[in-house]
Amino acid sequence: MLRYYASENSVLKEVDESRLDEAVWIDMIAPNPDEAEFMRRKFEIDLQDIADCLDPNERARVEIADEYDLVVLRSLLTNKAVEDRLDTIPIGLALTSEKVITIRIGATFVGGEVTADLKRRPPLGTKEQVFIAIVRRIIRDIERRIRPVERRIAHIQETILSSRRREIAQGAFALSNNLIMLNTALLSNLNAISMLPKVRNLQIMKEMSDVLDDIENDVAQLYEMTTVYRETMSNLINAYEFAESNQLSTIMKTLTTISLILILPTLLASLYGMNVNLPFESDPNAFWIVICLSAIAVAGLWIALRLKRIL
Repeated sequence: MLRYYASENSVLKEVDESRLDEAVWIDMIAPNPDEAEFMRRKFEIDLQDIADCLDPNERARVEIADEYDLVVLRSLLTNKAVEDRLDTIPIGLALTSEKVITIRIGATFVGGEVTADLKRRPPLGTKEQVFIAIVRRIIRDIERRIRPVERRIAHIQETILSSRRREIAQGAFALSNNLIMLNTALLSNLNAISMLPKVRNLQIMKEMSDVLDDIENDVAQLYEMTTVYRETMSNLINAYEFAESNQLSTIMKTLTTISLILILPTLLASLYGMNVNLPFESDPNAFWIVICLSAIAVAGLWIALRLKRIL
């Protein structure tokens, strides 16, 4: 799918293909072979670069070519079927002399949503302004999912330390995996953003340079936050595993102790069930004698284990 956005009074408006020359942003969303070939002929976008941007595992990077510059970032893709699962996908931003061309697998946002959540809407009259707005949108999407993580970690920590820790295990491991993915994506984005001053087709003025510095600082801060959260979750999971292991050890010790206590009466009962001559076998109270001996053996062993602090 190809979407074209032109600037009207510094506001992005979606237009049709007939106004392609006026467009400052062309959005390629999972393009088919015909659309990819059209972009190659029209803007000389390398088909291999398009294929790379559609690879879910493509890393963030900056490449400078003859006809365009390519900036690849990792963008957040929320799995709506599984709310707790986060995925990141690559989004390529090809910068020509006049246009920004985005190449991505899915439409995580559209033109009207680039600045939808900003109180102060920046003008989008040039490709540089559109480029910065898209980068800010990518970082804001990640930031919105990172901010609530601290509350989730506190809830997981409280639950792990309580008797209900089994209820939180699945969510804890899912959150840990999400943090690993976000942390890795933010690191690659940070490295790519730091290379933006080398892009030739991006004319950065003083004001835009300040905005890019702010974006880089925001990404660095988010990377540090996810690093801290990742280490915290690692410690919590280790605590969970230790608590589960300790509980299992306690259960096994209790079962072993019970088995040991029951061995003596079982042994006595087995001996008196044999067809051989045994003491008290002719005594009419032999049954109660065996019961008493078993009770004494159990009580003595229980007292010995209590004195040894095994029970």
